[in-house]
Amino acid sequence: MKPAHQIPVLQKAIQVLNALAAGQAEPTTTTLARALGIAPATCYRIVQTFAHAGWLHVGEDGRCELGAGLFPLLHRLQQSDLLSQRMVDTLRELTGATGIASKVSVRDGDDAVTLLRVDSPEPMALAVRPGARFHLTLGASGSILLGTLPEKEVQKIIRRAPKDCWQWQKPAEVLRRVETARRKGVVTDSGTYRPDIFGISAALCDANGHIQAALTLTGLVHGHTKTQLDDFRELLAHTAAKLNQQTKLKQS
Repeated sequence: MKPAHQIPVLQKAIQVLNALAAGQAEPTTTTLARALGIAPATCYRIVQTFAHAGWLHVGEDGRCELGAGLFPLLHRLQQSDLLSQRMVDTLRELTGATGIASKVSVRDGDDAVTLLRVDSPEPMALAVRPGARFHLTLGASGSILLGTLPEKEVQKIIRRAPKDCWQWQKPAEVLRRVETARRKGVVTDSGTYRPDIFGISAALCDANGHIQAALTLTGLVHGHTKTQLDDFRELLAHTAAKLNQQTKLKQS
């Protein structure tokens, strides 16, 4: 959407909510304003407006946290298949079968955002928190989500990517993963986010067959053989196909 069609103060208000949800800054009006580059007076009015609506709670020490007024919105969101109990149970089954973290991610602008996750019970395993954001050029989930976009838009997102996205990979590798995701609906990434982390993602589709999210298994490379990764990939592809079929039947 063009900047001319957006409301600047609303953009700032969304930044405040996102920062609090992600724990990106100390949750006071002053530190939020400084971290987000928002004028203190503007940030104060945003916080007070949300507090009046119950979307934020401001403690006596000035610290802000998400408020109970958001619960009705959350309840509506939980009716989505992507946030359903069925999806939670599926992630638990995947993690139980593989011993590694599983998650569901969606696209938000140039990022993949974690909606749901189940962490591995292993003490040295990778943890993935809900709300975590990763640039779409990083990892397997980003490749699935990029695969839904026209080629020109993919190229624009690659060009806009921060420099740290290219520490362990090149743009050509991203394009290869995107092409694999489009052809097969499942893709593996080994080490382009971090050399010690792998990810395997499959496409989750709506009732019309349009990709709406990425279902991912992710863990540490060390201790996993190629055979195990192949088994993980097969399990993930089978699980995603089953979920997609259930979604299609539910709407028919």
